[in-house]
Parts: sequence; structure tokens; C-alpha cells
Amino acid sequence: MLSSLLRDHFAPHPSLRFDGYYTRTQTTDGATIAVIFCWMKGAKKRGNLVLVLYDTPHAGASGLQSFKYEFYPDHFDVSTGEFARGRPQAFTITAQGLGTMKVTPTTIEYDVSIPEKALRLHLVVTNHTPWSRAHPLEGPMGPVLHVSYFLPLNWHVRSTQSVATYDVTHSDATIQGTGHAHPEKNWGSSFPRGWIWAQAFSADGEHTLCLAGGEALPGIQAYLVGYRSPACPDWDFRPPWAVGVGPIAPFMQIRRDHIKGEVELTMSTWSRKLHVCIEAPPETFVGVPGPLKDGHEPDYCHESFQAKVLVSAFRRAWPWTEWEMVEEAVLGQTVDGTNCGALEFGGSYGRPKHT
Repeated sequence: MLSSLLRDHFAPHPSLRFDGYYTRTQTTDGATIAVIFCWMKGAKKRGNLVLVLYDTPHAGASGLQSFKYEFYPDHFDVSTGEFARGRPQAFTITAQGLGTMKVTPTTIEYDVSIPEKALRLHLVVTNHTPWSRAHPLEGPMGPVLHVSYFLPLNWHVRSTQSVATYDVTHSDATIQGTGHAHPEKNWGSSFPRGWIWAQAFSADGEHTLCLAGGEALPGIQAYLVGYRSPACPDWDFRPPWAVGVGPIAPFMQIRRDHIKGEVELTMSTWSRKLHVCIEAPPETFVGVPGPLKDGHEPDYCHESFQAKVLVSAFRRAWPWTEWEMVEEAVLGQTVDGTNCGALEFGGSYGRPKHT
């Protein structure tokens, strides 16, 4: 049996119910371009989704106003290239009349054109930074991938930071440029009952954070967290450390407040500890569909692209010694101080209320 760690989990999983691809691009001025291609087999309605979103904190200073479009095509055409053990697999997803997502071992390209919405998007993602440089196909799940087939939801990050070249036109306004990109995917049977997700770059491009977690199974919370910086090049937190059974979670503490748009999270192992504080104005959250067993549910997720992220990293040599500060970093801000991190509350974890 082929090891799960030697397969490209960014490629489609045809034997499972759903595959969902999400790429977030952050422009130089702190705006976000988000694209989703996702399908749910056997759905009663809204089984396939193409989402294109542009969110700017500058009230259209570039001429392009914030927008969000959700399309539910009847069918996706999915073609895959030749499989090679231990190497990325090429594939193409086509939504007739909407656009394509083309993936090669080194690039991801989106081409979307909807004339009736005056929308045209061309996005090319290159220069991937794998989650693990030692094992480029490995994502945040690590060894947990060995049991991925039995889990209701799985998460893979193709790159913690890529280069994105974008060209977006909507209602006669156009933006073009180069930014940072975060491409990822989920697969399995359905999204969980409740979760949080966050992702951010630092202004200098030296630090990245991405995390996801929530109700993995009834009574069980599990999280996957990855922080990257020159001082912390491979800091991962995953089960059995990042797990809680009922109220028992000795190595993690989570505080979330969807009303205020805040998350505070502490993860630790015997030798590493990461403290993360995320704040996003409640009025900046946007509803996004979530893939459930019966189909995509509109506004099942609520995401802000104007979050500020503070990270503190600690290290110790032995479990009985004191924690020593490694670094403190601000992520989710541009050079001029514009907040531009991403924070999502999903399902029962609540819809942030606008003030």
C-alpha cells in the first residue's frame, strides 16, 4: 500500500465525497483575492462551487471595489496527469462557462471569466514554499495522514507562502500586480460542526502563520498549527499535543469570541510554546459557503481579511525549566500598518456580529 506521505494530497481524491481548493492572495496594499473550487458528491443541491472574492480595506482606493460571487455549476470536469510516487501531480478542474484551475508540479493557475458579471480574473501562483522542506509533499497533518481516509475532514497546505501574479477586472476597474499567496485544500466527507481558521504573512515576508481546528469528532477538539520564521523554521503543533478531550487539554488553551472577532491560542510541546492573539473588526467579516453533506451551505463560514496577528514563541531545554522567549512578531500587517490577516469562524463557532 502506497504511503500517504508519498502521495500528493493536493491532487484530487476521487474516492472521497468532497475536495475543496482555496487560494488566498494578499496584494501589496493589503487587499485579498480569494478563489475557491469545491465539489461535494451526492449533494442534494449546490454540489459544486466556484467562488471569487475581492476584499479591500481601502474602500476602493485602487478603483476596484470589494465584491463576492458564488457560482454553483452543474458539473466539474476534472482531469489528472500521470501519477509519480513522491512527486506532485498535475491536474485541471474546469467549470464550463466559468473558468479553470490548472495545477502543475510548480504552478497553480486560475482563469475565470464571467461576462455577465463584468468579471475577469487571471491568477498565477509560483515559487512555492512547502510546509516541510525535508518532505515537500507533507502538509500540516504530518504522520496523521496515515489515517486520513478514516477522518471526516483533512487539511493540506500546498505552500506556506508563494508568489502570485494577478490581473483582476470587475465593472471596468482593473488591478494588476504581484503579491503573497497561500494555496490549500480540504478533503473528506464534510466540514465539521464548528471550527476556526487563520492565516497571515508578515510585512517583511519572513514570517507566516496558518492554523485550523475545532470539533474534529464529538467531544474531541483538534488543531493543526504551523508557524515559520528564521528563528522558528519548522514549528508545527498537531495531535497528540494539539488535542482536547472534553475539558482536558493539557497542552493547548483556546479562547474564541465571535462577537468581538477575537481568538487567543496557546500551543505547546515539552520544548516549544506558541502564543497567538488574533483580532478582527466584527464588521469586516464576510459570509462564505461551507461544504456539508447535502451541499454547500451559504454563509456557513464567516471570514475577515482585516485581522491583526500577534505571535510569541518560547523554547526550553527540559520540561522542568522556565520558558525562554525566542521572538515576538506582528503578522497580518502591511508595511504601512494596514491590517490584512485572515480569520474565519465556521459553523457553530458563531457568526461575528456587526457593530
